[in-house]
Amino acid sequence: MDTTSKNILIFLAVIVLFYVMYVLSSLLLPLVLAILFALAFQPLVVFFKKRNYPSWLILPSISVLSLLMLFGLLNIMISTTSDIIAHKEFFFSRLAVRLEEIMNVVSYLTGQKVTYPFVENQISNLYNRGWLSGAIGYVTTSVGSFSGFLVMFSLYYIFLLSGLSDYKRYLRYVTAEGSDSPVMQNIEKIQKSINRYILMKTLINLISATIITVICLLFGIKFAFFWGLLAFILNFIPNFGSIFSIAMPLLMSIIQFDSTRTILILLLVLIAIQFSIGNFIEPRIIGNSLRLNTVTVLFGLAFWGYIWGIAGMMLSIPLMVIIKLTLEHSPSLSAISRIMGYPDNKFK
Repeated sequence: MDTTSKNILIFLAVIVLFYVMYVLSSLLLPLVLAILFALAFQPLVVFFKKRNYPSWLILPSISVLSLLMLFGLLNIMISTTSDIIAHKEFFFSRLAVRLEEIMNVVSYLTGQKVTYPFVENQISNLYNRGWLSGAIGYVTTSVGSFSGFLVMFSLYYIFLLSGLSDYKRYLRYVTAEGSDSPVMQNIEKIQKSINRYILMKTLINLISATIITVICLLFGIKFAFFWGLLAFILNFIPNFGSIFSIAMPLLMSIIQFDSTRTILILLLVLIAIQFSIGNFIEPRIIGNSLRLNTVTVLFGLAFWGYIWGIAGMMLSIPLMVIIKLTLEHSPSLSAISRIMGYPDNKFK
């Protein structure tokens, strides 16, 4: 079979694969998330195994502790969200006051009378069209199926974490190649690069979330730890995630504070942090070999968002990086990998 025919078959197989992923999203999404989660903790398993700790102690301990950590974070998010909902009347009343002040400023600048009742009527129209009720129904359905998602994710994660600790022997069996063969070396390079990206991206998001939490505490913003945790999660969504991670504590500051100066200072500080991390710290830590250009990022965001929704948008960058690294080690498809990324310094 010539190279052209082979590439056409690969292209058709990829289309079929993506269609199956779309149809079986409820089954595959927790699996993909469990794979990425297991890859993040796999170096820790290897670390303890090299120090001759027994496997029967390492795997259950890491599995239980990591899942407890995850469920603890989820519990914080759920309890804080419930607290916010319980005080919704207070927040809406404060927001109404702020909206009225904003409308007065807009009216003064435009010379046209824009009032808060006008905005309130527009919101009521959206509700009457069924948009808000549909959104609430979607959220309710999602929460109802979330417990099943967690059970599947936990089972996948436990089995994958135990299997990844001995993946090299399994790959040697499947490929019938030695550990020094080109195939095994390429697979090991891809696996190490994926591990490095996941760990570095998690570390960067953790730094960003910690800084945002500290700033919210210094400014006295309510639910500071919740906004930090939300920033950690949202920053996995490229471009738009950092915007929403700023918007949420900013909205709370608008509701909470009377001083416009305080709100503007908070906005400038949050923008400076996200800009510095996104444009200086992250490129230096991750490097060009694991970075994606803007077109690839937007394409991945739209594509995986269409297949798996918001969860797909959060996973889009790790998945696109995995695809890039895989293509990079294929001689006939390496050009696509270069199109997805940035040029090295030697091409400047």
